[in-house]
Amino acid sequence: MSFLLIPLKLSLYLNKQGNETEGKFTLRFLGIPLFSRKIPEDKTDEKEKKEEKEEKAEKKDKFSLERILKILKLFKESLPYIYGLMTSIYNAVTIEKFSVNMNLGMESPADTALFTGYIWSFTYPLNALTRIDVNINPDFQRRVLDGNFQMDVNIRLMGIVVEAIRAYTKKPVRELIKEVRQ
Repeated sequence: MSFLLIPLKLSLYLNKQGNETEGKFTLRFLGIPLFSRKIPEDKTDEKEKKEEKEEKAEKKDKFSLERILKILKLFKESLPYIYGLMTSIYNAVTIEKFSVNMNLGMESPADTALFTGYIWSFTYPLNALTRIDVNINPDFQRRVLDGNFQMDVNIRLMGIVVEAIRAYTKKPVRELIKEVRQ
């Protein structure tokens, strides 16, 4: 159980320039990469795409109004236990780095200025409270949305695992999970 005291580190990097988007997602434990993916992933062949579409069509058929209402009822009954789990997740996550560098341009210069002002009004107070760095560069000449996004997060698993086990021991949570998985 002592391995649960050591945090996991999630790293996400995205870069968008024009129509090209690239990035990388990495999950590390003790500095050792456990999981790593390039974004976008390599293209799957046509057969796999067809199978995925068929699976999605089957899943769409599974959700009827009665089932959705039953899931919502079970969610309402499970809410106190799920709230405890969500609180433990919130307390277990530490943002090490959050960085956004974006060029933003809209159809009219007035819209660009207005939208950029809204973003600045929300991000600068957050800079004082958390470790975020948001840099929005308005482009009044053209319509554009390009930039970089980088985020590093530490997650301490101990509290999450304990709260997840505690929630799973409650009957409404087990019934909710069973109904959603069907």
